[in-house]
This record gives sequence, C-alpha cells and structure tokens, in this order.
Amino acid sequence: MTQPTSTDLIRAAREAFNRAIAEKDPKGIRPLLAPTYHLITGRSDQFHGADEEEIRWADLFRTDPTAVYRRSPREITTNEAWGIAEELGNWQGEYSINGHLVRASGVYAAKWQRTQNGNWVLQAE
Repeated sequence: MTQPTSTDLIRAAREAFNRAIAEKDPKGIRPLLAPTYHLITGRSDQFHGADEEEIRWADLFRTDPTAVYRRSPREITTNEAWGIAEELGNWQGEYSINGHLVRASGVYAAKWQRTQNGNWVLQAE
C-alpha cells in the first residue's frame, strides 16, 4: 500500500475543514490551523491566531445557523524540503443578512506548513 502524498494529506485536511464547517464544529477546525494562523478575508478583514479563529467560527455558527462555506482546491504545490505548500482554489458560501440568504463565491490562496509529526496545518489564507 502506498503512503499518501503531501498533496493527498492537504486535500484530506481541506475536506476535514469543509466538513467541520458543514457540521458547525469549530473544535474540528482548530487542529487544522497553525497557532499563528492568519486570515485575510475577501473584504480585507484580518484575523490572527488559531484560538481567535475557533472563537470566530463558534460565534458565526451561533449567530447565523445558515452560514456554510466550502473551499475546493484547484492546485496544490508543495516544497517537500521546506515543508510548505500553496493551495489555490475556489470557494462558495451562504449566509444570512437581515433574514435574506446571501450567496457569495470567489478564489482563494492558502499556505500550509508541515508539522513535526507530518500533519499539514494552515498558516495563512
């Protein structure tokens, strides 16, 4: 049996992130993030830290049960020697504002870092 590649592991981690969002599980998101995780949204809002991100998702799920997002990787490029990877893809989301469902979509870029135990975690999106 062949070992999964880094690309396979990153795709699996991304799917776990998507599943945690669909299941409204912020604790399922937290282990996928580097402690210094940094997010810049499509509207240029910035958030820093894995702990803050877990709280942010928990607040979103509590205040807007309609919110759901899905990221779909198009391309993953890894640098095995440095233990880093770039993910490029498309995202789709739904959320409510004043009782009206809003659909949004776009493209994203993410940077992954391999941990000492061989797992991949998100450094930045």
